[in-house]
Amino acid sequence: MKKLLAFVLFVGLTALAQAPVAIVNGEAITKEELESATQLNQILFTLYYQYTRFAQSLLTTPEGKAFLTRYQRDVLEDLILRKIQLQEARARGLAADPAKVEELVNQTLGYIKSYYDLTDEELAAELAKENMTVEQFRAELRPQAEERALLAALKEAVIAEVTVSEEEIAAYYNANPGQFVDAQGNALPLAEVREKIVSLLISQKQDTVWQEWLKKARETASVQINL
Repeated sequence: MKKLLAFVLFVGLTALAQAPVAIVNGEAITKEELESATQLNQILFTLYYQYTRFAQSLLTTPEGKAFLTRYQRDVLEDLILRKIQLQEARARGLAADPAKVEELVNQTLGYIKSYYDLTDEELAAELAKENMTVEQFRAELRPQAEERALLAALKEAVIAEVTVSEEEIAAYYNANPGQFVDAQGNALPLAEVREKIVSLLISQKQDTVWQEWLKKARETASVQINL
């Protein structure tokens, strides 16, 4: 009874907490958003019925509570960074590419059908049981797809100016001779592998530029955490 009461108390308290868990540049992240991202209530519900003792330890011991808090903070940090990116994208006047949005919606539908081993007809039948059509379901998926497409547009804008010099290309070629040989072990000329090196260096530099941008954006953002 104590174990069930602890579980119910935890779920009840999280559901009642309405104050924003964070405010990012004046925009709130709600408790509901965090709960949706962590899926913590669903996780604990499953743990309680399949691994009761483990769930009890998580909910009632200082170490367990600290672990749950750490998990929530980690997920919250992801949400904060996501909101910062969305704010920046909108500040730049960027828009989600409609074709990209539809591609992402189709990807999600494909994943759902694959995960549950459903045909198009079976998916439609399952949705009909919930009084929903496939198009209505697609409409529900579209807002998240639009956000993902907007985030992709921001990243493309941030890394758009990345280039590599001929000096960098030659330096990489000379520093990694073992990467550029034919089947007999003979060195390939730079002209034959130049595009491969350019692609590699561009990718590396883009990742560095993006990570540095994210770090700076997080450091300069006004963030108040209430968790």
